[in-house]
Amino acid sequence: MPPRAHLSLLLYTADSHSVCVHRIRAEFAVPIFVMLALASFSQGLVVGTAKVQTNVRHSSLMMANIGDTLKTIEGPDLYWEDQGPLQNPMKEESDFKEYDSYSMFLDACSQHGVDLSAPDITVFAPGNKAVASFTSVNGPLTKDVCAYHIVKGLVKTDSLASTPLDTVQGSTITYRRMFRKDFVDNAIAAAGSAPPRTSYKGNIAADNGLIHQINEVIYPGWTESSGMSKSDETRA
Repeated sequence: MPPRAHLSLLLYTADSHSVCVHRIRAEFAVPIFVMLALASFSQGLVVGTAKVQTNVRHSSLMMANIGDTLKTIEGPDLYWEDQGPLQNPMKEESDFKEYDSYSMFLDACSQHGVDLSAPDITVFAPGNKAVASFTSVNGPLTKDVCAYHIVKGLVKTDSLASTPLDTVQGSTITYRRMFRKDFVDNAIAAAGSAPPRTSYKGNIAADNGLIHQINEVIYPGWTESSGMSKSDETRA
């Protein structure tokens, strides 16, 4: 038999002289789950609308500086190209190999004290493939070469043609538009391509500036007429 419950009701009546309270007692059978539900409901019942205070903390989104960003982002996409058929198992030239990184450029900047955390700068960043190609011919990256990759101010790709690209090294980078691509001196900057050609991203935002990926190391003294540095012209 279901447990029995007692329900007491208080009825208030009033006349001009007094208030009378009448207690009515009722007894009836109630399933146990109904009793529990009623008990829970009575504890949570609130008459009226309660004010709910919500504390919301607003904070500005902070990004990493350019140096820290280059440590973590994916560099240009690399493909097997002519080395693909030499692999075991054999790869297609257009097969994806890996993403490049910027450790060689970052190490050189750190070694020479070139600051990638300075405010309001734009960095043309060469990946390890580009740095390895350059250093195999010209030796390690110097302080001047590292600093030459850093332009004063925030320069987006659509402003490369109209903004003087003055570097913290002291020289100015030459901008050219050729083959529907943006060139800074000898390097392609922020250009998309279809595999197996590598794509280079631009306008990568960091806390203190912008990053444009480039396909070659750029260096002071490059001239458009010869495509080589002035020192190379002197030695020729």
